[in-house]
Amino acid sequence: MNNFDYDAFVIYNPHGQDQEFVSLMTQVLTSPPYNLRLYVPWSDNNEPFEAVATAENIEKRCKKVLVVISAESMESDLFHFQLRIAHSMSPSAKTRKIIPIRLDGTEVPDMIRFSTPCDYYKQDLRVFIWDRIFASFKDYSRPKKSKVLKTVSFPPNRQVPAAVQTFSPLRRVKSWWRMRATVA
Repeated sequence: MNNFDYDAFVIYNPHGQDQEFVSLMTQVLTSPPYNLRLYVPWSDNNEPFEAVATAENIEKRCKKVLVVISAESMESDLFHFQLRIAHSMSPSAKTRKIIPIRLDGTEVPDMIRFSTPCDYYKQDLRVFIWDRIFASFKDYSRPKKSKVLKTVSFPPNRQVPAAVQTFSPLRRVKSWWRMRATVA
């Protein structure tokens, strides 16, 4: 299994509403009881943006990718570039690498529409969002158990009945009505 430095890489637009939400999310998810390690560009390092470095960080240093989706982020070319890199690491979503989070009613990009987003903009669901995000970090890729075929043998003195009598529900209803008719 790969050893990663971070639990998640955060893709977002570093301006406006996205920045406020990402700072709140970082504060909540990096503290107990969640204790996740998030790689947040533009705050974890002061390096200028480089495409190769971003792709390497997403691929080799982070288990998952949190995608913060809003109307502002959908207009950003950098957002779409990082999203394409993350999608190319897990194109069939077998590893469930991408976790979308919607800040407003903006549609999820086509390439990740198969993933169920966490809707932060819905007031009644905000209570559960942190637990839902944390639950998506659980490892569900357990190795499949091998099927062991067991032969069943009956004891020598016990026999299987030749025919098992079955009663249909309709027969029971008819007999119940007959019984009620005779009682009345």
